[in-house]
Amino acid sequence: MLEKKKYRCLLAMLLMAWHTVAVFAQTVQTVQTAACCGGCRPGYRLVFCDEFNGADGTLPDPKVWKCCRRRPQVTWARFLSDSPDVAFMKDGSLVLRAVPASDGSAGEGTMRTGGIESSQSFAFRFGRVECRALVNPFIGNFPAIWMMPRTDLKWPQGGEIDIFEQINGEQKAYSTVHSAWTKGHPGEPHSGNISLPMDRYHVYAVEWEEDALTFYADGRQLYQYEKQNDSQEQWPFDKSDFYLILNQSVGDGSWADKPDAAHTYEMRVDWIRVYQKEKTGTCRNAVPTEKDTGGKGFCALRTAGKGEKETDERGEARAGRGRKSGGRRAFP
Repeated sequence: MLEKKKYRCLLAMLLMAWHTVAVFAQTVQTVQTAACCGGCRPGYRLVFCDEFNGADGTLPDPKVWKCCRRRPQVTWARFLSDSPDVAFMKDGSLVLRAVPASDGSAGEGTMRTGGIESSQSFAFRFGRVECRALVNPFIGNFPAIWMMPRTDLKWPQGGEIDIFEQINGEQKAYSTVHSAWTKGHPGEPHSGNISLPMDRYHVYAVEWEEDALTFYADGRQLYQYEKQNDSQEQWPFDKSDFYLILNQSVGDGSWADKPDAAHTYEMRVDWIRVYQKEKTGTCRNAVPTEKDTGGKGFCALRTAGKGEKETDERGEARAGRGRKSGGRRAFP
């Protein structure tokens, strides 16, 4: 009888110890996730984040991001460069620049601009994207935080989601959607804007649901675009996964003015995070990363799988963006 009591006591102690370890592990995981996402959103799970806390002067994680490809005939992409002076981390932020080109004969034109994207590592469908960023308004300024679809369809048939743009010296944030419908109906509103002091950081966001895209700046609703029918033309936003793009560009006079070729333009991104509601949304190419808390509830990165083609991100999409607020025109 005494031996049985000893065994029961030992078993109880082991169970208590196991429970303590499990609670501790869960607490550590929660703290680690909160450290990355800066807090939790009730009813949501964090599926992706980058805090850009790497060593000063280094590039963001190449397993996550790659430099946007230069295309001379595309307005926003005509000066893109993989030069280390236009995309790097500093003081816990991602710095993206447009700088005077030192040698136009290298085929870079008058400027070199920086941009990064996640087409081969992370894409998702439905959720909330939040990004904290600071821009420096100036004639010709054209930074953007936006999303493009993984699809073989030509722009804008697959859609485009512009979470944030700012132009020239304006103290405004713009949010816009593009589709075949908006291109064919330029008078129909598909954009909104809000006045903001641009000498400080702001949090720009989009809530992407099955039937609506709602844009925010510092928690204030900026614009909402709603599903009208299930056609690819009007609502392509439930038919493809979308990936993230961050870039600092300069205008060409069609919407943002032509740049001052002697000026250095800059956008700083403190962090970017993607949340999804607990019971909705899809997340593709999910594998653990160094920032992952054990691979649980966290979408991240791997190279695009077989059969997944990288979208020619705005190969045509920003090939001239002359647009006006409240129904701005998007060029093909």
